[in-house]
Amino acid sequence: MPVNAIPFKMPAPVEIPAHLVAMLRQLPPEQAVQRGMELLLQIEAAEILIFDQVDPDGRLMLGGVACADAVDAAAVRQALAAEALYGQPLSDASLAGRALAQGNALLVMGQTRAGEEGALPPRLQEVLLQRGAGGNIGFIYVLPLGGGAEPALGALTLVRGAAAGPLNHEQPGLTEGMRQVLAGILAG
Repeated sequence: MPVNAIPFKMPAPVEIPAHLVAMLRQLPPEQAVQRGMELLLQIEAAEILIFDQVDPDGRLMLGGVACADAVDAAAVRQALAAEALYGQPLSDASLAGRALAQGNALLVMGQTRAGEEGALPPRLQEVLLQRGAGGNIGFIYVLPLGGGAEPALGALTLVRGAAAGPLNHEQPGLTEGMRQVLAGILAG
């Protein structure tokens, strides 16, 4: 199956505990997002989380990366930082740009192989192929922070390997709750 990005409706949010929200609100916005991603790792919402930020000039920037213990976060960050999309105006060439333009979450799934051009930014594709899943990209959730009728602030991308399966049980609601909290913090 080729890589496809389909609109995905997240479930109703689960309320994030007040003490966590208060802690996040005390941090500078970018640090709050990084800490929020670390909290999502604790509930095993993803193996890799990527924060794509939109700067005041409308350019896409790599805002942060968080990875589960089994993943080399420095290597992922270094690979993604070389992505040509970063530093450029927001466009639908990036998964974040597509989600923000639609104002809707995306679920990305399918098969890819080295050198194949398509639905994935090249450096992200490299990171996914290095994980050794035979080209199966697993489940990638791209959650917009703003977008649609709201100002585009960025996007959270959650990468789950095929073996981990899709988000399950309380993970979707907690992830949506965290997305809403972080979007509010970024919006100021």
